[in-house]
Amino acid sequence: MKVISIFGGTGFIGTELINQLIRMPVKILVFTRNKNKANHLKSLPKVTILEFSSQNFSSDNLKGSDVIINLVGILHEYKNIKFSMAHEDFVTKIIKSALKQNIKRLIHLSALGVSKKSLSRYLYSKYKTEIIIQNKFKENDWTILRPSIVFGLNDKFINLFKSLVRFLPVIFLVSPKSEFQPIHVEDLVNIIIKIINDKKTFKKTFNLAGPKKYTFYEVIKLITKCDKKYNIVIGLSKTMSYLFVRLLMLSPVKIITTDNLKSMETSNTVKVNDAYNFKSTLKELSTYLINYKKY
Repeated sequence: MKVISIFGGTGFIGTELINQLIRMPVKILVFTRNKNKANHLKSLPKVTILEFSSQNFSSDNLKGSDVIINLVGILHEYKNIKFSMAHEDFVTKIIKSALKQNIKRLIHLSALGVSKKSLSRYLYSKYKTEIIIQNKFKENDWTILRPSIVFGLNDKFINLFKSLVRFLPVIFLVSPKSEFQPIHVEDLVNIIIKIINDKKTFKKTFNLAGPKKYTFYEVIKLITKCDKKYNIVIGLSKTMSYLFVRLLMLSPVKIITTDNLKSMETSNTVKVNDAYNFKSTLKELSTYLINYKKY
């Protein structure tokens, strides 16, 4: 039985991935920094929860693993957690442990828009992480996936704005012309599972998106239409967007940062959608929103 070790498995994408993997003849190890966040996974068959920290993580934790799937990523930096720590340093530790345990297969979730020239620290950090994988794991079978915004029942993007649409009659929208090509979580997870044993995907990077492109403004208007709301949506200029976000950053709860804005200035769409290499049809955001209560 193949053993799959998953980092970042307690989140939205990881939970969907595990729910599909348990139907297969595999054993699943879920590594988390906080076991309480994995309570919803504890009753699942063939799943073992392992708590770890950067200080006590040992390569022995991965002994017997055949595949590593890394879903770890942060959108906001905190006082004690920087992008470089969560992305670059963490992947370096995983690779070092994988090499020590002779684990050949690594699947890594990156992001669309990563670039050496990016002004966003998030996208630049994601780019550097990809380079680390390609250089330090070059003799083995890595695959990098770059998805657009991922939507689904428990996502933090669409659900946030569905809440805002429900409670705010007027919405001031930052960076309204930002471009997205949202992919449904089930489609993304289907692709991850399909590539686990696919040798044609070894040492390759894939840009994954949904079937349709939207501006941020169009996404919000679509939500209002599907929810039968009549909110006034006011798109802010670049200058006003940054001023508005700086005000929001004064809140103790991080919703959006100026670095997020810089990320949004990079198109989150694809010229060639590699998702169609693995699936002939992909779920549309509009269809999902119309049928939201059924999901």
